[in-house]
Amino acid sequence: MKLISLNKVFLFLLILSVFSCQSDYTKLVKKELASGKQYDSIFHNLKFGQTKSDFFKICWGLNEEGIATHGPSNNYVQTILKSQDTTNSTEDIRMLFYAKFNPENIITAMDVKFSFVAWAPWNDDLLADKLLPKVKDTLMKWYPGNPFIKVKNNILVKVDGNRQIQLAQESDRDVSVLIEDLAYKYNNINK
Repeated sequence: MKLISLNKVFLFLLILSVFSCQSDYTKLVKKELASGKQYDSIFHNLKFGQTKSDFFKICWGLNEEGIATHGPSNNYVQTILKSQDTTNSTEDIRMLFYAKFNPENIITAMDVKFSFVAWAPWNDDLLADKLLPKVKDTLMKWYPGNPFIKVKNNILVKVDGNRQIQLAQESDRDVSVLIEDLAYKYNNINK
C-alpha cells in the first residue's frame, strides 16, 4: 500500500511542478481558451473569419465614407484618430492596419501600427514611448476585459477568450499591435 501512495504523491508533485513552471501568460492563454468565449470583432466591422474579399469591400466602404485611405507605400489601410483636444491636432494619431489571412484567405489576425501624425525625430513629445500608454488606454476602451500583462522583451499582451492583443514599441515612431485569433493559431499549431 505504501508503494502506491508514494507513487500517487510523486505523480501529484510532478504535475504540480510542471503546472507551477508555466508562465502567467501560458496560464492566462489556457484559461481564456478553455472559457470558450469567442471574440471575433476587431474594428471597423472587420472580424476574424471574414474573407479577403470581405476585407477589401469593408475597406473600400471606409474609403468611400472618408474614414480610411491607403497608407504609405500602399501596404496598409490608413485612418486618423483625432485627438480629444480639438485645439491640438499635433496629437492626432495615424492608425495603419492590414489583415493577415490563412491559406484559405480567411482573416486570422490584424497587423496594426500607430504613430503621431506630426511625428518628427526631434520632437520628444511625439515619440513612440509617449504614444504607447495612449494606445494601451485606447485598446482597453475598445476591448474591455483582462488587463495587459508584460511578457518578454517589453511586449504587453492582453488575452480575452480567443482574442489576443500584443502591444509593443517598434521604433521611435511606431507602436505595433497584433490582434490574433488564438483559437486558429493554436488549432493550426496542433495539426
